This record gives sequence, C-alpha cells and structure tokens, in this order.
Amino acid sequence: MKTTNTELWRRIGTALCLFLMLGFVACDDDEQDDVSLFNNDTFYSDISSTSLFDDWDLNDDNFMDEDEFTSSFYDTWDLDNDGVFEENEWNTVSEDYGFNATDWDVWDVNADGVVDRTEFEPGFTAYNYYTLWDQDNDGVISDREYTDGVFAGWDTDGDGILSEAEYTTWYDRYYGV
Repeated sequence: MKTTNTELWRRIGTALCLFLMLGFVACDDDEQDDVSLFNNDTFYSDISSTSLFDDWDLNDDNFMDEDEFTSSFYDTWDLDNDGVFEENEWNTVSEDYGFNATDWDVWDVNADGVVDRTEFEPGFTAYNYYTLWDQDNDGVISDREYTDGVFAGWDTDGDGILSEAEYTTWYDRYYGV
C-alpha cells in the first residue's frame, strides 16, 4: 500500500509539473502574439486606439495641419525632452530617417550647438514629409494618414510588415515607454 501511495503522488506531481510547463509555454506564446507582427491595417487599429495622433493634433480638430506636424516632429525628435534639438539627437534621427548627418551645420544656422524651433522648420520642411504623409493632398493629415506615415517610417525593411524588432525599436526611441 505504501508503494501505491508513493506512486500516486509521483504521478500527481509529474502531471502538475507538466500542466505548469504547458501553462508557461502558452503564456509565453500569447505575449509574443501581442507585439509580434503588424500589417498596415492592424497597426492602424492598434495605434488609432492610443492618444498618439491626438497628441500631435494640437488644436483637437481631428486633423493635423503643417504647423502641428512640424512642431510634433520637433518634439518627437527631441529625444531627451529638454526642449532643444542637439547634435547627438540629430545623429540618431539622421540615421533613422536617412538624412545626411553632415547637414547638422545647415540646420544649426546660428552655430550655437542646438537647433531651436525657428531653425528646425525650414530644414524639416525641405524634406517634404508633410506632403508625403498627406496622401489625399487635401492640406491636412488625418488619423489614417498619420498612422500610414508612421508605419512607412518604421517598416525599415519595406516588407509591408512591422516585426517585433521594428516596432519596439521605433516605439521605444520616439514615443517612449
């Protein structure tokens, strides 16, 4: 009888361990599904449920004009949130967005080591991002156009899918976690 009880407890213990291991594996898979891959439509659904567009739409009219767009990019590219855009931030941004890193002197017009908002606007406008993001050419950027623009920038390999690495890198760097 003693052997039977021991065997029963061993089987219960084994079953419990197996059950717990399967539970951990299932939980791990669920976490990966939350951020693993986005196509443009699933990215739109996910991002439009946040306040990211609303944070850029400074006058809360559900559209973004060019001034709001430029100002919001300035704030986004100010990676340390100190109110000025410094050369080290420019080096990161220029690599991420494909700018010529040597253009710093062109942007820092007064050569004081920072680009303020008045220096930023002409440099940023020259890259024509606003026109590229305004897909229907109506002079304002909608929530969908904003999301499509963000998606295109984050999809660094151009495959139409955001991998977990692309999503995490860009989100963490420019929108902070």
